[in-house]
Order: sequence, then C-alpha cells, then structure tokens
Amino acid sequence: MESVRGGAVTAGTEYLELRDESLIDTWQQFQASSMPDLISAMHLCHVIQAIAETGILDRLRDGRRSVDTGLLQGMNQRVGENVLRYLVVRGLLEQWQGSYHLTHRGKALTSEISLARLGFYVEAYGPVTRRTADLLTGAAVYGEDVHRSNGPLSRHCGTVFAKYYTPIILEAMRDRGAKRVPDLGCGAGQLLVDACLSDPGITGVGVDIAPAAVEVARDLARRHGLEDRLEFVVANAFDPTTWPEVCHGAEVISGIGVLHEHFRDGDKAVVDILDAYAAYLTGEKMLLIGEPEPYYDDRENDSDFFLMHVLTNQGFPVDRTAWAAIFEQTGLTCRRVLTQATAGPRMCFYDLVPQG
Repeated sequence: MESVRGGAVTAGTEYLELRDESLIDTWQQFQASSMPDLISAMHLCHVIQAIAETGILDRLRDGRRSVDTGLLQGMNQRVGENVLRYLVVRGLLEQWQGSYHLTHRGKALTSEISLARLGFYVEAYGPVTRRTADLLTGAAVYGEDVHRSNGPLSRHCGTVFAKYYTPIILEAMRDRGAKRVPDLGCGAGQLLVDACLSDPGITGVGVDIAPAAVEVARDLARRHGLEDRLEFVVANAFDPTTWPEVCHGAEVISGIGVLHEHFRDGDKAVVDILDAYAAYLTGEKMLLIGEPEPYYDDRENDSDFFLMHVLTNQGFPVDRTAWAAIFEQTGLTCRRVLTQATAGPRMCFYDLVPQG
C-alpha cells in the first residue's frame, strides 16, 4: 500500500491519501460491471412510479410546479423536496426560481406508454418479482402464496393495447364489414372503449372471468357515455358455452394475449380451446387472436417478459411458425397474419375462420 501526505486541511490536521492496487482493482470491476447503472435504474423506476401514484406528476403537468402552489400538498415535505432534488439530479426535472419543470427526458420517461410499461413490471408484477427467491426455492408457490396484481395489469395492458392494437382490430372488422365485436379477456375494457370512440358504428361486449375487472370496464364505458353500445359480462373466455346471449350475432370475436398461458398444459390444451371457438364460429363469424411474438432476446424487454412467464408458471408465448402448426391441428384456417410495423410490443394477430 502506498500513501501520499498532503498539506494540512486545518491547523493541526494532516491529510493522508492511501493507495491499494487490490482495492482499486475491485472497485473498477464493480464500476465496469454495469451494476451502478442497474441500481440507479431500479431506484429511478420506483421514484417515477411513486410520483405518478401520488399525483405529483399530474400537478407538474397542470401547472402546480412549486411547493407554494401545492406541488407537495399532502406529502411529507422534507422527503418530497428531496425527491424533487433527486429528479433534478437525474435529469427528469429542471428547477427555475422555485418551480419545477419536466425536461425532455422527463416527459419521455413519464409518457402514457412509458408509464404503462413501467406499471406492467413494477406495479402488476412487482409482487411476484419481489418473491423470486421464494419461488425459485419452492418456499412459495405462484397462485397460492404469490399473486400478480390483476387490476394494474388490466389497466396498463389496456393502455398499450388500445394504442397499438385497436387499429388492427378495426382493420380486421372493416375487411369483414363488421360492426359488433366480443372481446375475450377484456380486462378493464379500454380496447373496446377506444374502438367505439374510433368508429361510432361499432358495438361490443367484453367477456372476463374476473368480476372486479368487469366492474372497472363498465365504469369506463359509463364515463365515456358508451353504456348503450358496450356491455361487459362475467364469463369464461375459453368456454363459449358460458357466453351470454349478448355475445351472439357478432361478426368478429377478438382475444388478445389470452391463449398462450395455456401452453403450460401442452399444445393439446390450446388446440382444444381453438376447436371450441371453431364450433362457435357459425355463418360469417371470424376469430381474431392476438398473441405476443417473442424473439427471446434482450431487446424491448423481451427477456423481462420471459421472466414474468417463468415466475408465474404461465405457458411461454411462441412465434408465428409455432402458431401455424397449432392451427393445422384445429378446425380453423388462418387467412391472414397482421402486425403493427415497427411499433408497439411485438404481437401477431391471426385472422381465423372455420375450415371448409
């Protein structure tokens, strides 16, 4: 170990700097590992989620940008002021004469889609990832001791689905001249609401097995004045025999991201569900299934999406080639595969009709 003596900082105080090559090597390894960036990203994600949940973000956007104008109303002032200072340091906020403004980076990180994607992993699946060690060792079992948060999951998926997948559903409906659509596994109902807002001639019915999700969807329809065009019912999306009469007469039946979970029970489980749909598709009815198309790489959070399926014991999503092999085992024919070019999470929509 080397040491360098410096001048006195104050009278009677000696400054001594030590140099240890082994300690320097260890610290440089840590810095090169990218762990500092991972730690920073983790904390920034939680703080962004917090300012969104507490309303601070809304206040920043609507002009209440200072403590004096109520930016931290109802908050712990000391913590709040220093969280704002942290966000200035991280480049999401700029401070000017006592007021705070979102920077370009701050606006991008708190956009509607950014918050939905963050909420999917932090809010909806956070209760799962926090128990990774227990799930890994078997000390906890998903579905018994550990659960994802389905309310936030429906809400955040709805935001992304409505933005990127509603246009595909509308395109498929135009192709069939369709005006009524049931949405299987509708969650919070955002997709159907957006479809109705985009086309005043569309009506629909949302089907979900979770009563809480159905209530949220009904409330969303009421707030948009769509009660006369949309209905939401509790039923099993995978069993057409449980669907109420309001589902009949629809020309296009949609289901987004609802089938791949059943791959955990093998291909036959998915084939059986598709055959049940095929039996229901009488006349000119069409089934439009939207499913993630993972590349199992580290782009666009694909690896994170994979991990969520591992921890929750879901079936893994498969690509269009694997889906084609599944469809060949059913009473359905795939007419088209529709995708959104270079935008949104990687998803394929399969336009399916009965054989013959």
